[in-house]
Amino acid sequence: MGCNSLKMSLSALLVCGATVVGTATSAFAVTSPDFPMAGFATQNGGTTGGKGYSEVTVDNVSDLKSYAKAGNKIIYVKPGTYMGPVEVGSNVTIYGYQGAIIAQPTSGSAMKLSGSKNVIIRNLKFKGVGAHDDDDEDCLQVNHESKNVWIDHVDVYDGHDGNLDITNASDYVTISWTKFSYTSASTGHQFSNLIGNSKTKTSDRGHLNVTIHHTWWADGVVERMPRVRFGKVHVANNLFDSKDASYCVRAAIEADIRIERNVFIGVQKALDLYTSDGAITAAQMIENYEENVKKPQSGTGTAFKPSYSMSLTDVSTQAKAYALRDSIKLYAGATLPDPGASSVVTPASSSSAKSSSSIASSSSQAKSSSSVVPASSSSAKSSSSQTPVAGEASLTKHGSGSANQEVAQGAAVTEFYYTIAGATGATVTGLPDGVSGTLKGSDFYISGTVSATVAPGAYKFTVTTTGATTNASKSGTITVTGNGTAPASSSSAKSSSSADAEPTEESSSSKVTEPVEVQDDSSSSEASDAIRGTDFALQFTVSTAGRLLQVQNAAGNTMAIFDMQGRLLLTKRIATSAESALLPHTGTFILKIGPRTMRVNAR
Repeated sequence: MGCNSLKMSLSALLVCGATVVGTATSAFAVTSPDFPMAGFATQNGGTTGGKGYSEVTVDNVSDLKSYAKAGNKIIYVKPGTYMGPVEVGSNVTIYGYQGAIIAQPTSGSAMKLSGSKNVIIRNLKFKGVGAHDDDDEDCLQVNHESKNVWIDHVDVYDGHDGNLDITNASDYVTISWTKFSYTSASTGHQFSNLIGNSKTKTSDRGHLNVTIHHTWWADGVVERMPRVRFGKVHVANNLFDSKDASYCVRAAIEADIRIERNVFIGVQKALDLYTSDGAITAAQMIENYEENVKKPQSGTGTAFKPSYSMSLTDVSTQAKAYALRDSIKLYAGATLPDPGASSVVTPASSSSAKSSSSIASSSSQAKSSSSVVPASSSSAKSSSSQTPVAGEASLTKHGSGSANQEVAQGAAVTEFYYTIAGATGATVTGLPDGVSGTLKGSDFYISGTVSATVAPGAYKFTVTTTGATTNASKSGTITVTGNGTAPASSSSAKSSSSADAEPTEESSSSKVTEPVEVQDDSSSSEASDAIRGTDFALQFTVSTAGRLLQVQNAAGNTMAIFDMQGRLLLTKRIATSAESALLPHTGTFILKIGPRTMRVNAR
């Protein structure tokens, strides 16, 4: 599917011969499966990128720009921040290591495809300069009759004009497993994606065939998810949950949009019909899931039927919709393995996510190519085996929220963040359940809603940089109150070193005969912080023996098993302390037990 030349192992993380306790968020990182290309990029002869051409690995912006513009190449991009604009030629694959960031300059794009043909872009972060209400370029741009483009597993945020626009008769484009967002660096015009840039551009008729699937429009996005003029666009199996959204999809002049089996949660408007510039061809809403959508819109007309086949997840129930939501949140963004890596990478939602904040110089200094190594315990910091950044790291706090704040059970903390300098990333420990740390470029954000069942008390957290010769730490305290009672002392909050909250491993004589992977998708990614207070009663173990899934100590809960596309395979009430179920085949599944969601991987 155009990526066979990529020299990487796609094996998932396996906890070999271990039983994993389900009470805590796993300290192990997650690898996104290498989902195949789908949609319009498979048409018009298909999209193969640099397949059949030579490979090159770059670690400086000069080489990246040179090879990308020349085309006819497979380009691997080492960790670092590369200042754009990067112009992309034809017959090229650009694939990033973890921590590879393409940055948008003050004026211009981070990366631009202009008349480019047969291009694949995967596993990169694109950091915009910040969205502002002035006229400039998009962070990532597909323009001027570019054709056969696959953009997959990228993270695009804070684009100056837009995050990613497709314009001027570009065609046969697929965007998949991508995350779009905006941070506090943006002050306006947080309009993410435009397909067709003018009501007078009638030359776009018959072009702008675009598929967008398994993509996440996250917080900060206000409009254009996407906005379409003239194009034929398939919007399928995506997640829309930006709390800042005024509308999600907008249909404008001669737009033909098939909006199919998406998940809309907590947005103002899933669809907006904009007829001021001319008639809309169709904007058909097909089997979508909508929850707390303030202004429902039924759509108009009958949309095109795709010329390709594509398997879509059913989202007809909340459980199915939430399974798709969880899968997209886990895998969307730059979550693929490093080239040649046999280990795993960190999901974008994890507190231990990494990203390099250093600028890749124009010299060809060597960098390590080894992959991100998951933390070995809940108290260990995630680390990379790449060469440490020389010198002393620093953390500088920003944002309106205080590092020492009081918040009630079930309420959101006031967001704040630390800017990282001289390091490759950061981790956090000690946060109450529901609050997490997220790395966005070189900024590490603390945000979230405190669980309604978390124990009241003072939670002292520590943010620590990673990847520097001398790392830096900053601490603060989030004091949780509830039920009108005074907050307990810090000793009443469960300590991050509590043995009860640690994942446990059996000895090598364990009865588990096959590997099992469990990834708990709770808000906090630190195992020591995952369960507190009354919720701590939900303690269970999960293991596999061949295709036999075994669950212990979860009586009274409901177990549901989904495939990785969110399709429900099995549901049953757990009646005894030792319950089992036969998985339909080997591979990776989503397992939900009560309020807990995790992955199991059996072979």
